[in-house]
Amino acid sequence: MKRLVLAAICLSALVLQGCDKINNASRTMDTMLGGDYKVYIIGHSKVYSIKNGKVTSVPEKGYYVFYATIDGKKTLVQTPIATTVIEKID
Repeated sequence: MKRLVLAAICLSALVLQGCDKINNASRTMDTMLGGDYKVYIIGHSKVYSIKNGKVTSVPEKGYYVFYATIDGKKTLVQTPIATTVIEKID
C-alpha cells in the first residue's frame, strides 16, 4: 500500500513538472518570434514600437525583454508579463 501511495505521489509530481515546462516553453516560443510589434504596458501612456525585432520572455522571473525604438534609438526595455500586452503588426 505504501508503495502505491509513493508511486502516485511521484507520478503526480512528474506530471505537474511536465505541464509547467510545457507552459513555460509555449510562452517562450510565442515571444521569440521575430517581426514588428506594438507593446502596451498597463499604467504607461507610451506605446513601444519594435521594428524587425523580437520580444523574449523570462517566465521564471516574470518579465519580457525587448529593444524598442525610443527617440530614434534602440533601447532595452524590461516589463512585467502580467501588465504587458503585445500586438503583432502585419
